[in-house]
Amino acid sequence: MKLTNINKSFGNKNVLKNTTLEFPAGKTTVMVGPSGSGKSTILRSLNLLVMPESGQYDFDDHHLDFSQKVSNKDKLAIRQETGMVFQDYNLFPNKTVLGNIIEGPTQVLKQTKKEAIANAHNLLAKVGLADYGEAYPNELSGGQAQRVAIARALAMSPKYILLDEPTSALDPELELSVLKVLLQLAEEKQSMVIVTHNMVFAKHVADKIIFVENGEILYDGTPDEFFAPDNPNKRIKNFIASMTMENLK
Repeated sequence: MKLTNINKSFGNKNVLKNTTLEFPAGKTTVMVGPSGSGKSTILRSLNLLVMPESGQYDFDDHHLDFSQKVSNKDKLAIRQETGMVFQDYNLFPNKTVLGNIIEGPTQVLKQTKKEAIANAHNLLAKVGLADYGEAYPNELSGGQAQRVAIARALAMSPKYILLDEPTSALDPELELSVLKVLLQLAEEKQSMVIVTHNMVFAKHVADKIIFVENGEILYDGTPDEFFAPDNPNKRIKNFIASMTMENLK
């Protein structure tokens, strides 16, 4: 998965400026940076929820030129292979947990209902919610709802899972339950791209760190170098210190 020379503006604000990035398969890429830096815009470009004005997107056999109109066929093909998880869950409130998870597989992948339900039960067990299939979203805690959202994304057998600050709305204890699921997926070599403000989690889960600020990539490399005490980039050191409260005093 690769973006090349991506440009995106919202009004007069250039959010992405000739951005070039690769997201390795079988790895977890974590994007960090201050709010409004362009992280979520990059992530949503990978799912085509945001359409850049120019640049190239290569994903397996798919090649898109954003200066040309992207067809609905190409959009559908990309979205079938990239599962998106948002910070506000986006579950269907009128459907049970099982109903939420089987919706995509039965409607898009044309799985039988029996097959989709069996897979959904396996995924609920995987995220620690084996007994919640008949519950409705309003009966779940935030952490439970987010784990259902992850199971729903996995049900589509995506090549990549894209997560946009998946725990930012949760209290620390509920956040931990979600992060443990993501860490397990990373250990299973599920390809993931995660936007997060949690530096401790980023350090544990990332194979690759991308630091974004003002639409520009200030760092693209290993977590060891990013979190190294002798990292020569003062901006990154200050950012990590502020996010971990090292500079509280």
